[in-house]
Amino acid sequence: MNKIKALLITLFVVAAILVAGYFYLLHPTTIAQPSLSATLQTQTITINGHKRTYHYYLPENVKATPALVFVFHSSLSNGNTIRQRTAYQFDVIADKKGFIVVYPDGYQRHWNDCRASADYAANTENINDVKFVSKIIDWFATQHQINTKRVYATGYSNGGHLSFRLAMETPNLVAAIAPIAANLPIDKNLDCKKSGQPVAVALFNGTADAFNPHHGGLVSILGNDSRGKVLSSQDTINYWLNLAGYQNSIGVKKQLSDINLQDSSTVEKSTWIQDSGPEISLYTLQGGGHTIPSKRVRLGGLFGQTNGDIEAAHEVWKFFERDWQQDR
Repeated sequence: MNKIKALLITLFVVAAILVAGYFYLLHPTTIAQPSLSATLQTQTITINGHKRTYHYYLPENVKATPALVFVFHSSLSNGNTIRQRTAYQFDVIADKKGFIVVYPDGYQRHWNDCRASADYAANTENINDVKFVSKIIDWFATQHQINTKRVYATGYSNGGHLSFRLAMETPNLVAAIAPIAANLPIDKNLDCKKSGQPVAVALFNGTADAFNPHHGGLVSILGNDSRGKVLSSQDTINYWLNLAGYQNSIGVKKQLSDINLQDSSTVEKSTWIQDSGPEISLYTLQGGGHTIPSKRVRLGGLFGQTNGDIEAAHEVWKFFERDWQQDR
């Protein structure tokens, strides 16, 4: 009897440790959905024989010719999850500014980005995510009269990499991108076609990112190295600076306020812009991990520190809005 009791206690302790480990390492700290003017809607479309889904938030007071903002999720995720992990803030801002937010679902929870060696099905089956995005834009142009010159894309991790693909291959589709926790792959592992056209880019990367190395190198996720090597954050920015003709430009650096003293992270923003050219910005999240900066949401401990000095959605929209207001 004592042996059975001891075994049960051991099993209970092990279970408790596993549950605690899950909540610390993987489970995010999120918030309840705030009060919004509208509800999330869902549409489906068939692309090359594959049924694809996207969710969108159309605010009650949408503008006559609104902007369209894509928010792409990370690997092993979906559109609803990235909406939660950006603290519903894109919807909150949309209520104030009158644009439309779209949260597409990837193919088998991944996107076909520019990393040629990646082992997930979206890449190995060469899923046409650019066509998927293009068809979504066409639908919103027809159904909601969006301003097709004001289509923007942001995304976290794998979703940030899809933003790179759109800007690199189809700059006619997106006016600006804001990748989070992502660096361009090295040329040897790049399977995207370079259009050679500049776009506005804001990049948000952590210096302590264990998955997307800030200084470049191998992307390794729990022993899976298939995504290959990436450039450093600075070299990623340099690619877009060169396209914009800013090769010799010195960025303006600004240390943002360290509002959250408990997050072991600060933010340095570097910005490049000349005449009527596109804005290029690098948000260096000192001490930040493979996370989305937020004052409201924390990802699990496995992903490292979440910077709490800025709210990604607000910084991203301010960047997109400046592009909108810029007279080209």
